[in-house]
Amino acid sequence: MSQSYGSYDPYGQQQQNNGYPPQQGHQNPYADVEQGYEMQQQQQPVDPNTLLNEVREINDGIRTLKAKREGQLAVAQNALLESNTGREDQSARGYLEEIERELNDGFYKLKDDLRKIKNTKGSDNVHSQIAVTGRNLGAEIEQYQKSQSEFTKRLKEQVRRRYQIANPEASPDEVDQGVESVLAGTEQSFQVAGARNKRANDVRQATQERSAAIRKIEQDMIEVGRLVQEIAELVQQQEPAVQQINQGAENVAHDLQNANTQLGQAVVSARKARRWKWYALIIVVIIIAIIVAVAVGVTQSK
Repeated sequence: MSQSYGSYDPYGQQQQNNGYPPQQGHQNPYADVEQGYEMQQQQQPVDPNTLLNEVREINDGIRTLKAKREGQLAVAQNALLESNTGREDQSARGYLEEIERELNDGFYKLKDDLRKIKNTKGSDNVHSQIAVTGRNLGAEIEQYQKSQSEFTKRLKEQVRRRYQIANPEASPDEVDQGVESVLAGTEQSFQVAGARNKRANDVRQATQERSAAIRKIEQDMIEVGRLVQEIAELVQQQEPAVQQINQGAENVAHDLQNANTQLGQAVVSARKARRWKWYALIIVVIIIAIIVAVAVGVTQSK
């Protein structure tokens, strides 16, 4: 697992800068090799320490992707929102798609790595770590979805404003229909009376770039949604082992508590027993003293 989670690209394909290429789902070209490796892992138990190290690497990968989401993705989103020229729009969207692709591929790789460990024979403690790590991965992907959803909302607001700039005479209904057509990709250019100036052309291109970015994000979110479901199912499969561990821990704690209670009772009983022994010893000494005193008194009187 030495590959970088931030730049892992199993496809070797370059996304287009204009438009959005057809999607066929996230496929793994090494699936057959990985299946053979997983079958071998299932047959041969692996040292739990090795598995725990691999789980830690996945957690490191999650932190790396989180940093990329909070850093590079946020920068790329703002760059597209703030761009003003056609050239800036193209450059910003190209960079944004690159970061999105790295994040998506990174999430898929982490999920595949987690699934491989899960299918490997190991201790129940390792399985519990897998469940925790799976939930962490799912939570980070949900944060990514939230970020993209908020960004898409802001892009749509920009599309509407810029469509209105390019079509100042359009009625509200015409603006709604036009924006919907642009977002759907059915309207590729605006009809601006007299082709007023370069500003109008920039507005058209900016709207097209943003609508293309929106369509790509929406398609990506469909794939990411499936990924979240797969991770949720993987974590759910680990729950019986986790529950068994938790139940075992509860039983140990309960037994330990009972043992402490019984030990405390034994200590109290021992203290009481020692106290009664002292009482008995004192009584015996008193009786002996009385007997001796009586004997001495009788002897002296005779």
